[in-house]
Amino acid sequence: VPPEEYSEATPDILAKDASGIMTRLNRDHAEDLMLTATQILEVKEVDKVRVTGVDRLGMDMRVTCRDPRRKSKLITDEFRVGFRIPVISVEDAKSEVLKVFQEAWEKKNGVTWGDDAVPGADIPMLKTAEDSLM
Repeated sequence: VPPEEYSEATPDILAKDASGIMTRLNRDHAEDLMLTATQILEVKEVDKVRVTGVDRLGMDMRVTCRDPRRKSKLITDEFRVGFRIPVISVEDAKSEVLKVFQEAWEKKNGVTWGDDAVPGADIPMLKTAEDSLM
């Protein structure tokens, strides 16, 4: 990054609130996070889910699941779940997170939208790190 761009950069809009948002999500929304992992990220046999980061563009999630070949072995992967729009406030971030949770619930419960689209199908997501200790 050129020095001029660095000196002119501003912190992410959620920088000072991110820790509190993550704490609340992990403490109060365990079931919603589990649904997001199984329905949106399509991870099987999920053991644990934690939000590890949140910013104006989305949230980072760490998902631990059982190895399908060896049930006693746990595998932990990291995912980025994007918001459909960049948020400009904490309230916007809450709204975007709740939209993700709602679509995970709708997908699990077989809800379809008028055009047969599957809920959650267009939520931006990416596996950012994979457990490679096999």
